[in-house]
Amino acid sequence: MRPASDPPTPAGEPTRGEARWALALFLAGLAFHLWGMTVGWESKNMPGVEYRQAQTALSALFIKQERNFSLEYPTPVLGKPWSIPMEFPLYQWSVAALSRQSGLGITMSGRLVGIACFYLALPALFLLLARWRVPPARRWLVLAVVVTCPFYIFYARAVLMETMALALALWFWVGFERAVAERSRGWLAVAVLAGTGAGLVKVTTFIIFLLPTGIWAALRLWRQRAAGRWVAEIRWMAAAVALPFACTYAWVRYADVVKAKNPLAGFLDSGHLQSFTWGTLEARVSPALWKMTWRIFSEELSGFLAWGTCVAVVLLAGRKRWREILACVGGFAAALLIFPVLYANHDYYFMANTVFLLLAMGLALVALADSPVPRVLLAAIALMVCGTQAYRYLGHYYPIQRGVSLGGDGLSALLRDLTRPDEYVIITGQDWNSMTPYYAQRRALMLRSDYARIMQRVDQAWDNLAGEKLGALVLDQPPENYQWLVDRAVARGLEAQPLLKWRNYSIFLPAARLEQNLLTFEQTGWDEANPLRMRADWSRPMKNEWVEVAGGPPQLGRMLHRMQPKPTRIFSTFGPAVNESGAAYRFGAHPVTRLVFTLPAGRQRLDTSFSFPLETYAAELSASDCTDGVELRLEAVDAAGRHTPLFSRLLDPRANLGDRGEQTIGIDFELERPGEVELSFWPGPQGRDTRDWLSIGPLTITPR
Repeated sequence: MRPASDPPTPAGEPTRGEARWALALFLAGLAFHLWGMTVGWESKNMPGVEYRQAQTALSALFIKQERNFSLEYPTPVLGKPWSIPMEFPLYQWSVAALSRQSGLGITMSGRLVGIACFYLALPALFLLLARWRVPPARRWLVLAVVVTCPFYIFYARAVLMETMALALALWFWVGFERAVAERSRGWLAVAVLAGTGAGLVKVTTFIIFLLPTGIWAALRLWRQRAAGRWVAEIRWMAAAVALPFACTYAWVRYADVVKAKNPLAGFLDSGHLQSFTWGTLEARVSPALWKMTWRIFSEELSGFLAWGTCVAVVLLAGRKRWREILACVGGFAAALLIFPVLYANHDYYFMANTVFLLLAMGLALVALADSPVPRVLLAAIALMVCGTQAYRYLGHYYPIQRGVSLGGDGLSALLRDLTRPDEYVIITGQDWNSMTPYYAQRRALMLRSDYARIMQRVDQAWDNLAGEKLGALVLDQPPENYQWLVDRAVARGLEAQPLLKWRNYSIFLPAARLEQNLLTFEQTGWDEANPLRMRADWSRPMKNEWVEVAGGPPQLGRMLHRMQPKPTRIFSTFGPAVNESGAAYRFGAHPVTRLVFTLPAGRQRLDTSFSFPLETYAAELSASDCTDGVELRLEAVDAAGRHTPLFSRLLDPRANLGDRGEQTIGIDFELERPGEVELSFWPGPQGRDTRDWLSIGPLTITPR
């Protein structure tokens, strides 16, 4: 936002040496950002508001599969018609097109499009800094702050249209000012195209960037009032925003018309979302809401040390740049005041306004460079700001991103395997969360918890699905609570009784495929899934007895895919279980669990991690109702079956704070000759296994 008067030109231009190290700092930060884009690249899950990323990915997936590049693009989660357009699908089209042409999956294609948009935003920022008369050499300082921002490293590769909207909005800002100031038709075209794209892709982002351009325009008109040139100014300004405004308004109205065709999508039209989008007076003065916003600001964006250092720089040496810095801080804060509920509840919305905070921080470094401080001190402070941001990424976001997951969970895997691509599924208890449909790659009718209140519309949604093939019914409560739905599903070919249980979900499948589905379960199996019926000639030797991995059930090998090498045999009192529903692999190690590995002779190292959920040691639990710890043992096993201790440790989160949360563990040991080692988990000193819900992460045993 342009200050009332132009800032003074800095007294001294940067030296060649200063220009070189500023550029070097930016390139180092850019290299770190590029490295961050590769962390967990092979993982198919989408850390960071995964439910929202899944919605975008689901649309791109079905656009690709159906080659449906229409404005009524599919988001098949609320039944038929399958379209409930929220944003103009420029991002989704780009992802689907890239996936089709490259052969990459939707998740990786979405990441690549987001990363490309983020990097395309950087030249716009470079050009914008000219408006504050920042010498080109010192602009690298600002861009170094931007590319080392941990929040932008984490979310730049998210499967979201946020970076596309940000890039378009920044280029609109540049184009608008250049077009008006220079009477340039080329820049006018940039403003019109970028502004139209920004408004269509993410109108809330576009609105934020209308603020600085609007203030700049108002100040320019004020300065031109005496010269009588304001009419020509207004013409150029209007030419830059007329088409973006018209297209954005038309899209919102069109999207509402399309959503109105779906009886269950009424809560998503612009009228119903108005209070949520714009917030209310009550929300704006709610301490609870601002506490949520503060948490995001303090924990996720940059880090206290980085922005605190910049505040100190402004107070001590930023007098010449205080107007620009204050204006950028105002731009950051304005977004929170305009859309208080959106920003408090969705951290990814900060993709739009965090750039203002980073501009303020970068301009603080520019102010320091404008001052006569020693260049060594300037370099040290700039390096500290960027370095602490990078360190913040490593400590906060890197552990979230680095996990490699197959994506989804046992429920989405079994729905993908037991239903057909031309079938849809009905799911209760997950609101309209797109994660299960996306990872299952199936259309869905998600019944929200308020279905009883809108039963007439549920009936209409059911009628709309006549002629479509129902592949599964997934109920989060006992089937008798949904008997009306079970009866309708049976009429469309499903069994009257559930075939499987996954956690607390009952799963009904087509009656015509009963034997086939049971056989598939025997051959495949899914994490945390249990059959409610089995074929008469099949038993599952997975619980409370030794199982050879090589000759055991196929699903066992899948459960152990993050252990290198895989165990030779295992024993589990309650049966093996794996959870990959989040960003990380977790193998259940509830006592008694025993894993036997066959290893060569020599020095070895076993690396893994362990964690107890909070529910196992919460303070409100009585001593008899919480875990008393789990004993971890590593033992060598000779040919006669004798065990020689190599390592032992009591893991007790109740008594030991160091055993809480996810903890890594490395065990060095040596085998005199090739043989077996057993990693086992036993009840604590009281000999009971109450709440011993220990799990371990990926496990490796490597030569030393």
